[in-house]
Amino acid sequence: MTQATEGIAYCYARVSTLGQAEDGMSLGAQEKQLIAAAELAGYEAVILREEGRSGKNIQGRPILRKALDDLDEGKAKALYVTRLDRLARSTRDFLTIVDRSHKFEWRLALLDLGLDTATYQGRFVVTIMAAMAEMERGMISLRQRDVHEDRRSQGMVWGKTIGPKSVLEEAAKQRIWHSRNDEMSSNAN
Repeated sequence: MTQATEGIAYCYARVSTLGQAEDGMSLGAQEKQLIAAAELAGYEAVILREEGRSGKNIQGRPILRKALDDLDEGKAKALYVTRLDRLARSTRDFLTIVDRSHKFEWRLALLDLGLDTATYQGRFVVTIMAAMAEMERGMISLRQRDVHEDRRSQGMVWGKTIGPKSVLEEAAKQRIWHSRNDEMSSNAN
């Protein structure tokens, strides 16, 4: 005899870079945690993988967007995520997801925080955590900008003195440059 389930829970796992996805740095670990938590709560776990996608916003994540639409339509009853930053690094995106979960009555569970949006306390705490995730994204951006400014001030140029270098010979680069300039000049007439 099979155990009755609460329905389907989407278990969303994401890594930011294709390198992480290929190396399997955290997808497998995320999936194990998600399945265990969803099944413990009585759900049938369905894994959703988003590989090589930034958490900056949900626009560039088709799998997450489809899952949210499915949840809103009642095709699944819950969304499980290992960490808040795997779901969203934008407070606006995160709060939109929380609002959708409340409006369409599906459960959002964040394992790292032990939070569930089914409670008012859970909604309050995840709102604060979303703001912190967005602040961290902004701080990362500022640190990167400072590093690039420092490198430029030292005369370093990405692709020339640091970073990956072009494999084209100088003569080929010059032909491309001249061809491009000729095309721009003829378009301007």
